[in-house]
Amino acid sequence: MWIHYPDRVEESEDSLLKQERRLHSSPLADRVKMLRLLKSGRYRSQAQLAPVLGHSDRTLRRWWQSYQQHGLSGLLADPGHGGRHERITPAARQALETAMKAGQIATLEEMRGFLHQQFGIDYQGVSNLSRWCKRHRIKLKTGRPRHAKASDEAQSAFKK
Repeated sequence: MWIHYPDRVEESEDSLLKQERRLHSSPLADRVKMLRLLKSGRYRSQAQLAPVLGHSDRTLRRWWQSYQQHGLSGLLADPGHGGRHERITPAARQALETAMKAGQIATLEEMRGFLHQQFGIDYQGVSNLSRWCKRHRIKLKTGRPRHAKASDEAQSAFKK
């Protein structure tokens, strides 16, 4: 059974084209383009249109179902991201950044201990904590290491 898409798509081709141009650099533009091309009647099915748009037939079916249920606004709504929520709360992050600026935390192991002691947040190893820091663009700032036998007098004499 064929769906007669020109009748099922409520928006006009011109309004879809304007919306597509407005979203041209966004990944959502392909969704509007799918509606526009189906409305035009150039493609009779989503299976014919899928290779043209560079998406799978399944993806186009999912987009079409979203359009049918929620309209254009539902099709363009942000789907959000799956996965677990972060263990580090905004309050813990703020306290962590404050402690890092104060010089209390210099290593990932110290960060792990701080989170466990202050907030009860447990990380098994520092690798996950390292990934969290990279994801949030947090860099551990540490001073240059000093040799155990270095003396301040000798260094100041050398600088003169």
